[in-house]
Amino acid sequence: MRVLVIFLSIVIGVFGTQIEKKITASKSKLIQTSKKISGVNITLAKLARSIRKLKSDLSSIDTQLSTLSKKYEKLSKQYQEKQKASQDLNQSIHALREKEMLLRQNLVLLISQNFSKSLLLSSINQPTQEDILDEEALKAIDKIEKGRIEQMGSEYEKTKRKLQEQQEKLTRLQQEIQQIIALQMDLKRLKKQKQEKIKALSKKKQRYDEELQALMEQKRSLAKTLSRLQILQRKRSSKAKNVTVKKYGSNSYKKIKTVRYRGPKTIPPLKHFVIVKKFGVYKDPIYNIEIPNENIELKPLKPNAKVRNVLSGKIVLAKWTPHLKNVVIVQNRNNIYTIYAYLDKLAPYIKKGRRIKKGYILGRVNTKLIFEVTKNDAHINPLQLIKIR
Repeated sequence: MRVLVIFLSIVIGVFGTQIEKKITASKSKLIQTSKKISGVNITLAKLARSIRKLKSDLSSIDTQLSTLSKKYEKLSKQYQEKQKASQDLNQSIHALREKEMLLRQNLVLLISQNFSKSLLLSSINQPTQEDILDEEALKAIDKIEKGRIEQMGSEYEKTKRKLQEQQEKLTRLQQEIQQIIALQMDLKRLKKQKQEKIKALSKKKQRYDEELQALMEQKRSLAKTLSRLQILQRKRSSKAKNVTVKKYGSNSYKKIKTVRYRGPKTIPPLKHFVIVKKFGVYKDPIYNIEIPNENIELKPLKPNAKVRNVLSGKIVLAKWTPHLKNVVIVQNRNNIYTIYAYLDKLAPYIKKGRRIKKGYILGRVNTKLIFEVTKNDAHINPLQLIKIR
């Protein structure tokens, strides 16, 4: 939150009427920039994770598409052949079924005729010479018909087995055809899924680019304002000048100017909290740029939590802003300034110019507190100043 440092420097370092007018005119723009910078890490980190996930999904889909396409290309060549073979098998099965039915009928007829002859032979008790001749003729016929029955029975069984084999072959062939059709459907589904992922990725990248571009434009605008007011030394990077999103490099931002705090540690601004955002540089994974975090963000474990003054000093700013809610800046010893932002309420006695001791209640917060520490024109990691249990 470089803007808070600007506010601080303006309040305590510039007294000229002309500068005061410039400060008033630039407040709105600077507060908006502060809001953007303080939240940029979370927004960009989420977008970056989403983009990486989409890229990973696309890579996985491409791998699947490549595998399935090769398999489908191979099987699709056999598709027409399998369809023709399936039709031929159906015709063959139909013919075999008709043959099986005819053989069954003929077999039943032969068996019944043979049975009738057997009854006739067994009915002759006292055969005459003519009966004996008839019996021998019947026996010869019976022998021939038994041979025909055996032959027809064998042919019937063979036809039945062939019919079963053809039926099984047809079933396998139909399954293979269904697999090809299912594979084709999978390919269509994956191609559609890929198009949807590409569309989503394009939207995410566009939003990501807009966030980065807007942030850099605000950074440049802020740097110009600071340069005109001669409050802080303007930081310029050759790659940041006239930059477009597609040309971001690893050095788009210089590192935060910091100084190490070596004094005794003090109380944290909240009693019970978790650290949501840490001090330091955020490494952008998409465009390989660095974006500074000049503060820490604390989340209270309970709403309406009390915000405590961490060091005795003098209040140099205590006011409501549209984008940072209530902001309090305290000037402490050794030119150290502590900045508290996003307070939902200010305590009644917290006014500009008032001296307050360590532990005084500045106000209350519900969801988050931005805490920043500076010395001269450099930043201090707030975690070096406060005790963390």
